[in-house]
Amino acid sequence: MDASVVVLSVVVLLFAVASAVLGFVAESKTLTPDEIEYSGGVCVYPAKPAYMLGICAAALLAAAQIIVSVAGVCCGCFKPRGGAPGPKRKKAASSIVLSWVAAAAAAASYAQGVSWNAATTRGAVVDGLFIKCEYLRGAVFRRAALLGLAAAVLGICAYAILRERPGDEPKPDGQQPAVGGAQNAQQQVAPLPPQVVSTV
Repeated sequence: MDASVVVLSVVVLLFAVASAVLGFVAESKTLTPDEIEYSGGVCVYPAKPAYMLGICAAALLAAAQIIVSVAGVCCGCFKPRGGAPGPKRKKAASSIVLSWVAAAAAAASYAQGVSWNAATTRGAVVDGLFIKCEYLRGAVFRRAALLGLAAAVLGICAYAILRERPGDEPKPDGQQPAVGGAQNAQQQVAPLPPQVVSTV
């Protein structure tokens, strides 16, 4: 495996795992219905630790995506080498697209969780004789954390596919291609010296 793939994998996974950990912690610090107060005809929402945790998690996820994308562009992996893209390039392109789709979905979930855990006021919902205050349901931070990990793995896979060398793959019959074999054969075969034939 290419050394750059190993380094990139370690760096991106560190950011992605840190983002996921913050996401799971934020899930345990979200707002509960008992913490919402009703005053003056509006619902008062207090600030929760999940607000800052969600922002930090989203920032780490964005950093991981930027690193894996910039690394591919800087090394020239995404530049076509002439002709139509091969199966590997198509597979890598699909992986990077899915990676950004997962990252965008994770960012949207983080944004939703952050907005509902900020200190603010919202109008109450009147349901017959009851007055209700809406709150966020569903494990949005947990979903965002899992999507962020999936995005990082897909991005690393795309980079690893594009960094593979053609000579590293075995032939269909299982034989490895010989590098420089034809040149060595030409160098070993030396031309015969010309013969002088005398006629009397």
